[in-house]
Amino acid sequence: MINKKLESLSRNRNGQLPILEHLLSEEGSRPLSLAADENRIYVGPSSESNAIIVYSRDQLQKQAMLLGHEGSVLALLLVPERKWLFSGSSDGTVRIWCTETLSPLCDITPSSGTSGDIYCLAWDPRAGGTLYFGDQSTDIEYVNFGRSKAELQSGYFGTQPVKVTKTRSSRVFPHKFFSEPRPGSPAFGGSPRSSVRNMQNTPILYPGIQPAADVLPEELSVPLDNVVSSAHYGYVYCMQMIQRPDDTWWLASGSGDADVKMWECQPGGGLQYLFTFDELPGATLSLTYRDSLLFAGIQGGQIKVWDLETRSCIRSILAHNSDVMSMAIAGTELYAAGADGMMIRFDSSFDCIATFQAHQFSILSTLMLQQEGGQYSLISAGKRFVKLWNLPRGESAEVTPIRHDVNNVTPSNDGDVMLYGLSKMIAIPTVSDGKHSEDCRQGAHLLKRLVTQMGAEAQLLPTMDGKNPLVLAKFQGQSVGKPRKRVLFYGHYDVQPATEEEWATDPFELSGRNGYLYGRGVADNKGPILAVACAAAALRERRMLDVDLVMVIEGEEEAGSAGFLQAMQKYRDDIGHIDTILLSNSSWVGEDDPCVVFGLRGVIYANLSITSKNADAHSGVDGGAVAEPMLAMVKLLSNIENGGKVNIPGFYDGVSPLGEEEQRYYEAVAKVSDMTVGTIAKKWREPTFSVANIRASGPANNTIIPNSVTANVSFRLVPDQDLETIVDGLKKHCNNVFAEMQNGMALEINVTHRARWWLAHPENAYFQTLERAIEKIWKQKPLRIREGGSIPTIPFLEELFNAPCVHLPIGQHSSNAHLSNERLRLLNLRNGKKVIEEFLINVAKIEPTVSC
Repeated sequence: MINKKLESLSRNRNGQLPILEHLLSEEGSRPLSLAADENRIYVGPSSESNAIIVYSRDQLQKQAMLLGHEGSVLALLLVPERKWLFSGSSDGTVRIWCTETLSPLCDITPSSGTSGDIYCLAWDPRAGGTLYFGDQSTDIEYVNFGRSKAELQSGYFGTQPVKVTKTRSSRVFPHKFFSEPRPGSPAFGGSPRSSVRNMQNTPILYPGIQPAADVLPEELSVPLDNVVSSAHYGYVYCMQMIQRPDDTWWLASGSGDADVKMWECQPGGGLQYLFTFDELPGATLSLTYRDSLLFAGIQGGQIKVWDLETRSCIRSILAHNSDVMSMAIAGTELYAAGADGMMIRFDSSFDCIATFQAHQFSILSTLMLQQEGGQYSLISAGKRFVKLWNLPRGESAEVTPIRHDVNNVTPSNDGDVMLYGLSKMIAIPTVSDGKHSEDCRQGAHLLKRLVTQMGAEAQLLPTMDGKNPLVLAKFQGQSVGKPRKRVLFYGHYDVQPATEEEWATDPFELSGRNGYLYGRGVADNKGPILAVACAAAALRERRMLDVDLVMVIEGEEEAGSAGFLQAMQKYRDDIGHIDTILLSNSSWVGEDDPCVVFGLRGVIYANLSITSKNADAHSGVDGGAVAEPMLAMVKLLSNIENGGKVNIPGFYDGVSPLGEEEQRYYEAVAKVSDMTVGTIAKKWREPTFSVANIRASGPANNTIIPNSVTANVSFRLVPDQDLETIVDGLKKHCNNVFAEMQNGMALEINVTHRARWWLAHPENAYFQTLERAIEKIWKQKPLRIREGGSIPTIPFLEELFNAPCVHLPIGQHSSNAHLSNERLRLLNLRNGKKVIEEFLINVAKIEPTVSC
């Protein structure tokens, strides 16, 4: 859980639990094995297709599915220098994939063709590289790739293998675990093995990935000479390649026979038996290594630690109450994962310093990644999820208690500043409904502290009594020898209410899954606020902030911006001259195409009320003898709009026609959406009349004639309609229609809100600068879009500061702003920050003489 008392970016170094940052999941897939390089995370599953799932490491979104295996993918191994990914499967094959193109390269068949499940893989990089794999047959087989394609295809390797003079210990019978299948094997309930292996099964490729030409034979069989027959008495579950100080390479192999065997790898392939660590209390299910120490995870919960220099067991750790399925090393620390979903952290002295429930079920694979600056992150695979953890730094002797909420995702305070700050903002329910006034006040103070720690000068400004304060922050640019451009960013920290029952996660706790961040306000508008602040802070740190950025963040936008206009007029001189106004309070029209907004409709909200002199009446008693406000309201509303046309005199006066250039904008949008040009025009640039609801007095039953009826109506306006003309026309038209109805009733018209339409000019220098920034970061021209909604502050700010506004939508169409499960794609947030950086850099280059 997020500690909501943490109210700044100050790092908390005392906690020893890893922080769960993100979840990856695929419907109907159980992750079994993991691999990762600098660009991608690879997940080997048990699923209907048994396709290896590829996620982008920066976006944390599914990038491809590699099809080919007909059984569960039990082992993955990356060879970065060859750009290869090896995969071992319960279908009894090993496949090679190109990590550049994500295309299949080669299908390796064991020598006998009946090896069973491939449980583990290891790589010796010498002499062209040698792959070793252990399987269900108790053999260890290998292939050397330092040969030509023709030699590999023919099975001729040119050297005889090193003979293994002794591979067995003195044990007569295999351990009882020999007959127990490992999770993911067909006997355990995985995918059935098939004898058909067709290399024509190509990966499902996502945009931007192209197959590569084959560089290996499509099929390769392991020669009989390349088999260490009966290397163990039991299934070979795990292997660990070890580079020794004398530049020799050893291979450790663990098995269901309760032995760990050590082998010396020969250059070009082959194993020379060295010695055995035997008489272990159970099957060896996992191995890992650091310095001269070999760690073995044992069935039943023990971890054995051997010093390879002295070939002696230096520690037996009673770690888990269940099998030790996987282990990973972070510096001098060991993370051990159990079949019960528990993860235990050990320091360099083998003392337990943290325990936590990482998964609800068995953890079948773990992977350690080292980030920039030496920070580690851990990836773990359980029954449903692959989880990404940010690890704490340093060692502590204090044992941290178990955390039970195993699927609660919290961005790390040692990780991305933007995500960390966003997690703290989401944690405060800044709902501007009057019931959360204290939360809104705390949210404003938090935002002030965040931007102050990023380098801004910040203060809170009061608005109206009982209303939430403004946050005013200024990032001052460096001296450039001439007057700096000044950019005003407008945003809001208040959010819509959220009902937990309708959410898949806690709406006021930032959660990450499959490349998306979830939480109320993550898209509207806390995510964009943090993107802008972090962009300015990043430029300032790199001494590239050549403009002044002024941020005005209000806390009443979702409730109508009460007090905002008056406050801005009051503090206008404190804010100073502004060259352009930046807004980010919208979303794309689709999922894949970046956009820039150049227009919004205006709006008028009004309440129409009709009352009679009579009290509520019974229709069976007084029907026909008393005035009926409901009938009068129906007649009135039907006279305002009929057949899709608004009947208010002068309503369509000033509506500008659709020009050829704007038509082209809409045609571009129509190509990437399910809307026609006509539908787009109706939504964005045509005026409308809508009835939101009708409320009647009295009880809601079929016999009551209410004595009063109120209708909430709205008008959406477009350039160049005039607000006052429409308001005056509405009142005049309604009064004229009502005058023709029966007496005994009264009409009241109350205009509750009005806002002008807004239209940018695409030839504006700031608009074009924003477009170029979007194109540079997203590698494609943005769509120019208008929207049917209204933001009343835009025309007000433009008029107040005599400066043009530009509007950058960050979220996708599926962001669900104002809805349950509001989300923002991690890629959009990070690219949004980059776009803003690029925009600010280039705003500084706009010459003052350019007409805006």
